[in-house]
Amino acid sequence: MRAGESRPVIHFDVTELDDWYVLQRDMQIDGGIVPVREDDVLRVRELGARAVQDVFRALDFAPISDAEVEAAITAFSSQDMPDRDRIADIESAMSLLEGSLTVMDVIKALENAGYRNIAENILEMQRQRAIGDYLQPSAIFDKNFRVKSAITDPNDYCGPGTGYRVEGERWSALQYLPQAWEPRNYLEKIITQDESFWFEESGSAQIGKRPEVIIALSPTFGVQIRQSLGGLDLREVLISLLSGIQEEGIPSRIVRVFHTSDVAFIGHCAAQLSGSGVAIGIQTKGTTVIHHRDLAPLENLELFPQAPNMNLDNYSQIGRNAARYALEKQTSPVAVKIDNTVRLRLIVQTALLQRFEANCIEPDRQPVELKMI
Repeated sequence: MRAGESRPVIHFDVTELDDWYVLQRDMQIDGGIVPVREDDVLRVRELGARAVQDVFRALDFAPISDAEVEAAITAFSSQDMPDRDRIADIESAMSLLEGSLTVMDVIKALENAGYRNIAENILEMQRQRAIGDYLQPSAIFDKNFRVKSAITDPNDYCGPGTGYRVEGERWSALQYLPQAWEPRNYLEKIITQDESFWFEESGSAQIGKRPEVIIALSPTFGVQIRQSLGGLDLREVLISLLSGIQEEGIPSRIVRVFHTSDVAFIGHCAAQLSGSGVAIGIQTKGTTVIHHRDLAPLENLELFPQAPNMNLDNYSQIGRNAARYALEKQTSPVAVKIDNTVRLRLIVQTALLQRFEANCIEPDRQPVELKMI
């Protein structure tokens, strides 16, 4: 991104940095952050903690123990740090804010303790504050403290194919993700091996004659794969759906659809079998739909496409809502968390699961009724 280009306001914390690294790589954009190795982060954090410890010692502030330094290297938040004498820390802060100490004393303390690079950077920051060029519109510093701004490095975007492009060394740096895993190994980790079955087939699925809700499972749901894209146990997901239906006092059936892996067509197929015309379709990855026989396949009563944001309470409410639709009761849509970045973060896992399930369809096989065991 050029210095003169506007940036969207994005709120995130350190727990989301891994996700943003992936977004930069997959979308080939420069969000201003570069992936780092864990050992490099730990080394820098230790250097910073020991520099603060030495500055506190030089300025006669409340001492920082070696135990505090060690804790700071891996701490996630202040809750992971040992307790300190807060009164003494306040007194140290006031001596810096209201006393004769200045930032130059901090710089001297760093220099004398052997942190020359840190001291030089802080001194340069003070120099830049006096110069004031960083106050120019959209200003940033490069690694050599040169100011790039809308004035010195203007936005030259003039339409598609123009403007800043992530390329060369910068693009190579953004593509290197130390924590990245081999996608071909993903399915090997989640496909079940020699585990007992949850279901037994009880014959071809028949058209119901009474009000009910059918839950239609995709070809691999609970068979080869038993965990949703969001990490939920699929048996618990199914139990939550069933319990939600049961709370509304209406019967339910479970069927498996073999001829498609598309959640819309799974739900639509089951709705044709349901005595009430209402059914729930669900894929292995957890994507769910509430369908009705009078709707077109790509229409629905409610659709839940962001499976990673779903929890078991959501699935219970889906079961309740499906039952209420079947009983023709007034129903409010299920409220679920919306995260517009989830598709980009999990696009590889989603594609792998969808491809695996699509390869397991049996186009000529009719739906069968299942019983949980």
